[in-house]
Amino acid sequence: MSVVSIIIVQDFFDPKTELLNNCCMKRKIFFLGLMLGLMLQVMGQSMTIAGKVVNKATAEPLSGASIRVKGTSQGAQSDAQGRFSLSGLKAGATLVITYTGMETQEVVLTAAQTSLTVQMVVSEASTLSDVVVVGYGTQKVTKVSGAISTVKGADIEKLRPVRAEEALQGRAAGVNVIQSGSPGSKPTVLIRGIPSYSGTDPVVVIDGVPQTLTDLNSINAAEIESINVLKDAATSAIYGVKGGNGVIVVTTRSGRKGQKAEFNFNTNYGIQEVANTVGVLNATEYAAMVNEGSTVAGGPVIFPNLSGIGVGTNWQDQVFQRATLQTHNISARGGSDQVTYFVSGGLLQQGGIVGGDDKSLFKRGNLTANFNIDLNARLRFILNTSAVMLNGRGVQENSFNSILGSALNYDPTVSVLNNVPNTVGQYGFSTRIFSEIFNPLTKLENTFNKNIGTKVYGKAELQYKLYKGLLLTSRFGYTKYDGNARSFTPLVFWGVNNVDNSMNPDGSTVTGRFNSVAHEKTSNFNYTWESYANYDFDWKEDHHFETVLGFSLAKVSGNAAGATRQDVPFNSWEFADFTAATGVNNSTNSNAINGYYYQYFRRNLSKFLRANYDYQEKYLASLTVRRDGSYAFGTDNKNANFLSGSAGWLISKERFFKADWIDQLKLRGSYGTVGNENVNPQYVGIVTGGPSYGPTANSNGYNFGDVFYPGATVGSAANNALRWEKQIQANVGFDALLFKRKVSLTADWFTREVDGLLFTPSASLYLGTVPIPTANIGATKTSGYEITLGYNDKIGKNLMISTTATFTTATNEVTATNTDGTAKIFGGYYFNGQNQSVTVFEKGQTPGYFFGHQAIGIFQNAAEIANAPAQTGAVPGDIRFADLDGNGVIDAKDKTKIGDPFPDFTIGWNLNMAYKGIDLTAFTYASVGNDVYSAWERNGNYTNKYRGVLARWTGEGSTNDPRNPRYSFTDANSNIRVSSRYVEDGSFVKMKNIQLGYTLPAKMVSKAFSSLRVYAQARNLFTLTKYSGFDPEIAGGILDTGVDRGAYPQARTFSVGLDIKF
Repeated sequence: MSVVSIIIVQDFFDPKTELLNNCCMKRKIFFLGLMLGLMLQVMGQSMTIAGKVVNKATAEPLSGASIRVKGTSQGAQSDAQGRFSLSGLKAGATLVITYTGMETQEVVLTAAQTSLTVQMVVSEASTLSDVVVVGYGTQKVTKVSGAISTVKGADIEKLRPVRAEEALQGRAAGVNVIQSGSPGSKPTVLIRGIPSYSGTDPVVVIDGVPQTLTDLNSINAAEIESINVLKDAATSAIYGVKGGNGVIVVTTRSGRKGQKAEFNFNTNYGIQEVANTVGVLNATEYAAMVNEGSTVAGGPVIFPNLSGIGVGTNWQDQVFQRATLQTHNISARGGSDQVTYFVSGGLLQQGGIVGGDDKSLFKRGNLTANFNIDLNARLRFILNTSAVMLNGRGVQENSFNSILGSALNYDPTVSVLNNVPNTVGQYGFSTRIFSEIFNPLTKLENTFNKNIGTKVYGKAELQYKLYKGLLLTSRFGYTKYDGNARSFTPLVFWGVNNVDNSMNPDGSTVTGRFNSVAHEKTSNFNYTWESYANYDFDWKEDHHFETVLGFSLAKVSGNAAGATRQDVPFNSWEFADFTAATGVNNSTNSNAINGYYYQYFRRNLSKFLRANYDYQEKYLASLTVRRDGSYAFGTDNKNANFLSGSAGWLISKERFFKADWIDQLKLRGSYGTVGNENVNPQYVGIVTGGPSYGPTANSNGYNFGDVFYPGATVGSAANNALRWEKQIQANVGFDALLFKRKVSLTADWFTREVDGLLFTPSASLYLGTVPIPTANIGATKTSGYEITLGYNDKIGKNLMISTTATFTTATNEVTATNTDGTAKIFGGYYFNGQNQSVTVFEKGQTPGYFFGHQAIGIFQNAAEIANAPAQTGAVPGDIRFADLDGNGVIDAKDKTKIGDPFPDFTIGWNLNMAYKGIDLTAFTYASVGNDVYSAWERNGNYTNKYRGVLARWTGEGSTNDPRNPRYSFTDANSNIRVSSRYVEDGSFVKMKNIQLGYTLPAKMVSKAFSSLRVYAQARNLFTLTKYSGFDPEIAGGILDTGVDRGAYPQARTFSVGLDIKF
């Protein structure tokens, strides 16, 4: 019986009520029937509610809030403006509204209600409580005493990155990301400085499963819920030997309980173009410089008539093309009380601006299904599976004879098309350049390669709640990859008398030259099986513990098989297949068929323990222990222990803390050890010789000093004492929320000492030709600090603003190499008429610094040369180099540090603004103090030159700038030696991303969609820099970063997009 009925019956039969006459009784019965009828009619009607979810404190709309009809599976999710719509509701229905970090709200609908504004209140158990994902669990932000940076999925989604780690650049303090412009290429990622000269990649953990940085090219950024970067020992030591370079924890999206299916579709299409080209000489300027270079060297005038040459061909304009960039994604998420799901499909295609989509392309297709299934009240099964299809092709870049290197150096007097009768080839050729530098269009035309890969990765996980606070987890994570690569080297005519020709001018084959096809198939399967227990409990109410104990078993295995074969029919890519080629080894050609095969594996077994403690969420402590065993190390050091601890103090919870403008203040510090296993498994190898198809075909023996001897020998030795690199890390920092939580501030100081870098020690020759095994004798030291400052507020009635800035700086030093400290590891190789190396890793210096002569001016006359330290071959107009050792002679001992490719500091600034339906996002990134070594100029007599040569020395007093010495075909002084002449300031400020969007009013789209947003986006809109090259951001690992041989620049992209929810 309803409440209304009870009241009416009581009114009729209360003994104190006056007796009613029959007439009154009939009226009341009539009205009662009428009321009940109307009530039943109203309750039987369905209702539609249009609502909005906002933050009560700031009135900021909350996107992604869950609105569920209690007791049913019906529900919705708020859009970017906080709006939602639900239909088919009944009066009296209860809406349950949830949002991360906010108190859950319940609203009972009334019969006359058509609209609703839900004001969410910040939860004390929550923002003090947003959680972050850490190793083998999660933690409240307020309880974290280590160093973690977080990038949310919403920020990643707005950037639309090709690779997920691009979203970390400038957004995660302490993380330095140096990007390349080549489609799909892997960037250089450094977390808190440079620990080593190799193996600096952080480990990547996707949904709890360890993977590699390379694997991030496979994940669809639209599927990411958050990225947490674990930066200090307190947070990364739980990963032991894998955590030394930091840990990137990626959490993908999952379903939501009690929510009907919500579909998201987004599409983005853009055009890419080169943002900047390099100033080189036009044809007339080039001809004049060639004449000068020849005559100064005592030769003839090469171009007697300059007036008719004109501007010629700018080869950069020919190779750079507009290319497409497009992404398309669709996903669905939802769930019942027992099963939640997230399924997604995506397609990304990025063309390259060098050669266009036809020659440079990266394509990725993603299919993902994530399920959480509650089998019963205690047992949960989690299944995450992703399938990835990769397809790419590329061009030679940032290397000897790269496409861009040729475009910068090729003769500008050559016409684009071939106009020489009776010669093959579509494009023109030089009659003066006879080797190494080619027409870049001919090189592009004859570039053929294709790489196809398929990858399946994911996890199967069981969680069992044994009793309150105790959760048992067993997880099997896996990655399976199969790749198939094919490339074709055709016969090519490069020009008359070119020594690299494999085809004659008439199209016939040059004797002894062959075309060839190369195949490689790779396969790997990696797995990790982990079982652990999380036990959270309280002791005497105020003492809270969060513990985890478990083990991890991991194996990495793979193989590769490759083959090459000559004589591809018709000199054609279409027939470039091993089975179609006809080459056969014989006595005059032992390279017609070649092949290889190898396999590898690595095993790790680990045990780990972590205990987090807090007292009234005021005093914090954490202890982590991990013991790792690895197959890769010597028999004496198969196992190692890693220990870390941290502590924190939430001062703002103290009674004595009275600062009203400080809402939260936490001090924290950590200290501990982590490791690294940058080494191949140790073994003793035996060299036995043939059968082979090399110079010693079908022989059995070995080489000593390039002389063949029959027999067998030890080819490699093992170091049984070899161990992993060990890192000792310390961190001190604080977190603060100020001015009613409108301002956030995080600052950290950190230091890291790495011991046991792998170097080859000095040894006597008693071992003969056996390579000396590597040993743990190197060390580095890094220190720095980082700051993150945020501001979030509502201005006026409708304007919302949110902005975050990050600042990161780190100093690095190599403190030890080999036993006598003399070892140097060289890198940054290039060729400019001489074989050169510009980067060095050595004791007492920063890792990978530029090493060469210091150019201090130009000799103006013979008297200056006579009074200067001896400099062989110098004449007036040549560069004057510094005599740093003071021995009166300019030689290799005078080489010194001339630059550093890594920045002094980086700054990232992210801005989000919203006004009614309009939203604006902008991201700017600055790198300050990084140098670039310009190594693209080949310095051939007939190769093109940078325009700076026009300011060359032409006589006494004309210039003293060592960048611009005299120009001549002869260079006895070696002005082109590695020196500060080629070092430029590569500091830059980039507008990385700017996006303007508009969400259509709900009343316009509610019949078809939950929300619809359109937007326009520009990436790499502009770069402010002094660097004269394409792009000052040049990736390449520790010993190649900043060396510009014609590096692939990042493209400027203009795109439009559409986001739909339904």
